[in-house]
Amino acid sequence: MPQASSAPARRVPDTPVPDPPVAQPVPARDRGGAQADAWHLSLDPGSATPVYVQVAAGLRGRIEAGELPGGHALPAERDLAARLGVSRVTVRQALAQLTEAGLLTRRHGSGTFVAPRPAQEVGQEAPRPLGLLNSFSEDARSRGQTPGAQVLNFARTPPTAHEALTLGLSPAGAVYRVRRLRTANGEPLAVEESTLPAALVGELTAADVTDASLYALLTARGLRPQRAIRHLRAVNADPDLSALLGLPVGAALLVTERVSWTPGGQPVEYARAWYRGDRYDFVMELTGDPE
Repeated sequence: MPQASSAPARRVPDTPVPDPPVAQPVPARDRGGAQADAWHLSLDPGSATPVYVQVAAGLRGRIEAGELPGGHALPAERDLAARLGVSRVTVRQALAQLTEAGLLTRRHGSGTFVAPRPAQEVGQEAPRPLGLLNSFSEDARSRGQTPGAQVLNFARTPPTAHEALTLGLSPAGAVYRVRRLRTANGEPLAVEESTLPAALVGELTAADVTDASLYALLTARGLRPQRAIRHLRAVNADPDLSALLGLPVGAALLVTERVSWTPGGQPVEYARAWYRGDRYDFVMELTGDPE
């Protein structure tokens, strides 16, 4: 009976198994959508400049460069401190400095956010040159916006002692006192109060100054202001102004006080205006005396 062959079994070579693909790290994103490494700042602990000032300067640079747009949410203090390699106290000091400068806003229960960019940077409210005499309506239209004027109070009344002195009127004379909420594309930006000599400007009604330019009205009557003296100061919004402008009580406002004259030298308007500090700034050009 034939014997079965006992030839050794042939070894089948192992089929090489490729290594599993290595997962590439995905840059983490913070709650505002920025990559985590976007928060890297070059800090010098050995510098005479405090670290919190360096952090504030670095973040300010990112904001002003547009890398952190208005409305962008910052990481929580703990997370930002870990990413920057500094203490939470340092981060808190830096954020407080930027908040005071108006670059950040803090919302209770929500966190810290980049404030809306200054007007001239987002093309909404351009800086107002202090030496340029023009109206709110002209400013708004120059930016492609629709100006509005809601009359809050309108009265024909005897002038106060200050108004009489400022406008060169008799205490027995009469003035129109107009208080209006000024808007651009429906957004409240300023509250204006204008006092006009009634005998000079002629008949005037509240309808004449509703959603209308006061300067255009004066120009049509041959009373276009040609020269003015304006005072500028900062105040905090009281409850009345904060409600009208949609701001918290105590918010920063820019206040101007102006007296305007016609080409013939007649005082034609005494005006005060309260502008939102987060939407306006004023620019002054200075020149030195020639040596």
